[in-house]
Amino acid sequence: MQIAARIQELTEENNQSVLKNQKVYWGNDTANTYMLSDFSARQILFFYFSDNTCSPCVEESIKIISMYISDYMTNNHVIFISPDCMPRFRDNCYGKRLLGLENKELGIQLEKEFVPFFFTINEDLKINDLHIVNKNDFDKTSEYLKNLTSKL
Repeated sequence: MQIAARIQELTEENNQSVLKNQKVYWGNDTANTYMLSDFSARQILFFYFSDNTCSPCVEESIKIISMYISDYMTNNHVIFISPDCMPRFRDNCYGKRLLGLENKELGIQLEKEFVPFFFTINEDLKINDLHIVNKNDFDKTSEYLKNLTSKL
């Protein structure tokens, strides 16, 4: 199956999935927790990547983020999630503290693919605006972020 077709299939299977409401925390600070649903009240761009994701895909995605959200490192409307990132990088991973997940996963099938992806959620924790990064077509990621950041 072609990569673009597989990405389209994964997008259709995972967009509108409902995330598990769970305790979350910033970086390594597991003493101060929040609920994932606390982040659903405002428009947030989540960027998910695994430690098993190819670094160039993540780095290029972040480069594209910085083109459209120059203050992404301090912007609270941009949240990075990497549940299996090594603890020493959790407080500063590509310039941001990672959002840690108590269950170590969002609870969607897409996580098993080890591909980076972007999404927003609604008040019911339903995934909206899912975009899976394709290393062969970063122009689509650029277009996605250009369109989505106008809503943030």
